[in-house]
Amino acid sequence: LVEGNFIHEIGVFQKQVSCYFQAQTQGSTVRNNICFNGPRAGINFNDGMGGGHLLERNLVFNMVRETTDHGPFNSWDRQ
Repeated sequence: LVEGNFIHEIGVFQKQVSCYFQAQTQGSTVRNNICFNGPRAGINFNDGMGGGHLLERNLVFNMVRETTDHGPFNSWDRQ
């Protein structure tokens, strides 16, 4: 459970960062978070392993400030 966080000004020292990065999990819940001012995607889902994730009521803005390859939410799978 990732809930009720205020995340901002990320990516000062590392550019491949997200407010939330999901990999090889099942049934993750990410809700009621505020995420802004980062170099790439705010929420990044990698590997669709397991499924059953819940992503709700998150405010994500002013992301992808240093790249142009995706948006505030990014997802991919390795199937």
